[in-house]
Amino acid sequence: MILFLDFDGVLHPYPLGRAGKPLSALPRLWQILDAVPELSVVISSTWREEYSLAELAGWLTAGGGERFAARFIGVTPIMDSPDDYVPGIRQREIEAWLAAHHAMEQPYVIVDDMEAYFDVSCEHLYLVDAGTGLTPADADRIVARCAALKRNAS
Repeated sequence: MILFLDFDGVLHPYPLGRAGKPLSALPRLWQILDAVPELSVVISSTWREEYSLAELAGWLTAGGGERFAARFIGVTPIMDSPDDYVPGIRQREIEAWLAAHHAMEQPYVIVDDMEAYFDVSCEHLYLVDAGTGLTPADADRIVARCAALKRNAS
């Protein structure tokens, strides 16, 4: 099972603001990973354009999440586009990753805050409120969605 993960607006509020702390919602991500041991993470955030998978995974596991390091397995490809807000662009990147890794039949959930990056029919999307980032209630709902995916896959 795969979780495609955005950062801005998910792992911390967006915009961050003066009082905000980058990656402040990491405990919520760790809560999800603790509850769903078969879940691997692929990073779909634009941060992948600036940093390597090793750097990103290092930040996502520092300070208590080291046990999850092996579960960060990749980043989605970067598709060229003349505009950052091409409708459906992130969904196309995720689909390209799934195809390249022969994982089209793999159960997955996408956690993002930008609805415009996905088709309206994207049933895999879990939309987070960018103003709050990932909350404990969001983490509980994502765990429940993963449990449902697991039941449906068996």
